[in-house]
Amino acid sequence: MINLCFLSGKVKNEIDFKFIYNAKTKRLSKKHTSIVLIDLEIDKEQVVKAYAYDKTADWIYQNIDKDEVIYISGRMRDVKVEIFEILY
Repeated sequence: MINLCFLSGKVKNEIDFKFIYNAKTKRLSKKHTSIVLIDLEIDKEQVVKAYAYDKTADWIYQNIDKDEVIYISGRMRDVKVEIFEILY
């Protein structure tokens, strides 16, 4: 099964950059070290939650601002979109 989506919309929140910390091992996660969370308004009343890890998260944090229109590619994970790439 192919799980690939392309979305465009306006960023509705301040970009929130976080480090992923494992409380059990008292260190950063082995799989991913950082994450950003985005609320992407794709229609007037439709908001999609999206997130990105590591290098993509860092790039988003440095280059994307609130109320900016972005184009993303990613995949659906539960009820959120995991961002692979910003098609800026």
